[in-house]
This record gives sequence, structure tokens and C-alpha cells, in this order.
Amino acid sequence: MIGYIGFVLVVAVVMSTLKISLTNLTWVVSALSVGIGFGLQAIVQNFISGLILLTERPVKVGDWVSLAGVEGDIRRINVRATEIQMGDRSTVIVPNSQFITQNVRNVTMGNALGVVGITLTLPLETDVLQIRELLLQAFTEHEAILDTPAPSVTFKDLTNTGLIISASGYVNSPRSVGGARSDLLFTVLGRLRELGVALSAPQSMVLINEGSGKETPEENP
Repeated sequence: MIGYIGFVLVVAVVMSTLKISLTNLTWVVSALSVGIGFGLQAIVQNFISGLILLTERPVKVGDWVSLAGVEGDIRRINVRATEIQMGDRSTVIVPNSQFITQNVRNVTMGNALGVVGITLTLPLETDVLQIRELLLQAFTEHEAILDTPAPSVTFKDLTNTGLIISASGYVNSPRSVGGARSDLLFTVLGRLRELGVALSAPQSMVLINEGSGKETPEENP
């Protein structure tokens, strides 16, 4: 007790010597309090957001999420921030407040299915019914493609570059989409080659060289 009283007396003597009034000291303390409050605001916001994530669990460890240009698997949810592992195995630290204040896409929430899609541009003279059967057979035979919902083939458009045909099917998980799509592309392109059906080539156009008047063919990329 005597030590505290002595400390207060020393502070009072120093303030008197330096001619620091109690009013000025109050203003300094108030300014410091405001500055510290603003500095801690983000930390407190992330802390509270972390508690919300841990209790309400809108996302959990192992979920595949996408927000603010970041997409990957949640590896750890801490009180202040969440660790997301990207496709290249790098880790992004995301403040928890972003999961509360921004739109978050949870790709795997609720046992979501994955959609495998293939779009082909074929020459105008192609037999579309034959291509439809080829695509349906390839999707049906693939072990990862579900029977329900059933695969489908859609005639999307008819353009001057060719026929645009799209096929799609469902897999058990969005994580299986990449592998299944790769397998189907190998299968479909191989069968198209066997039938002698080529994909539509880039359309040619004619450019006129200024000054020479000569026509120069050029292909669109």
C-alpha cells in the first residue's frame, strides 16, 4: 500500500515539475484510448467472427470454399483467421470476418454433386444424331457418372463455325469432376477419330494489305 502511495506521489511531483496539468493528461489518455480502440477493432471483429464460425459452423474443416478470389480446401479454423489450401498446395490466411461479411460459396456443403460438361464444335455436315448417341454412350459407360440424374446431350447452337453440342453428367462429388472430364475427353475424341469426324477448324477470313491491294488469308486463333 505504501508503495502505491509513493508511486502516486512521484508521478504528481513529476507532473508538477514538468507543468503538466491533469486536464492535459486526461486528453492524452483519451486520445490514446481512441487510437488503441481503432487498432483493436479489426482484431475484435475477427475474434467474434471466429467464434461464430466455430459455433454455427457455416463452413468446416475439409470444405471446399470460394470467396473473394480465393478457392480451396479449409485446413484449419483458428479464432482470428482461417487457413485455406489452394490447388497448388499453397496456403492462404483469410481473416474470419470475411466469412461473415462476404458471400461465400461452399462447393461441398450438403453432399453436393459435381457436374461434368463437354462442349464440342463440329462441322456443319456432321450427323448430329450419331454424335448424340456417341456422347450418351461415353457418359453412360464411365463408372463415375451417375445414372440419376441421367446424362444429357444438348444442341446448343448453330453458327457459321459449326454445330455446338454439349453433353453433361453428374458425379458423386465436385472433387471428381476434373478426373471424369479428362477420361471422357480422351474417350470421345478417340471415338470421333474412329468415325472420321473432325472438330470444326478455325474459320478463315481474308485481309487486304493496304497499298498492295493483295488478299492475304489469315486464320482466327
